Amino acid sequence: MNLNVLQAGLVKTDSCRTLPNREELLSHLRSRNLVGDLPLEAREVADASLFLASPLSDMMQAHTLVLDGGASVHG
Repeated sequence: MNLNVLQAGLVKTDSCRTLPNREELLSHLRSRNLVGDLPLEAREVADASLFLASPLSDMMQAHTLVLDGGASVHG
């Protein structure tokens, strides 16, 4: 049995579009983003989930897979 966690940053959803401070939040996140565009597409989260559910991740144990465009490396 594998036990891993998927930690996604802001994901483009209907809820994301209605955030009261959306532009300010996106600006802050973009300044910390190392790759790609923000927010994440739901497809990107689904792809990572499929990876964790597949045999490709069999040797990963007790790992947190972070999808945030590198924002977390800024501390």
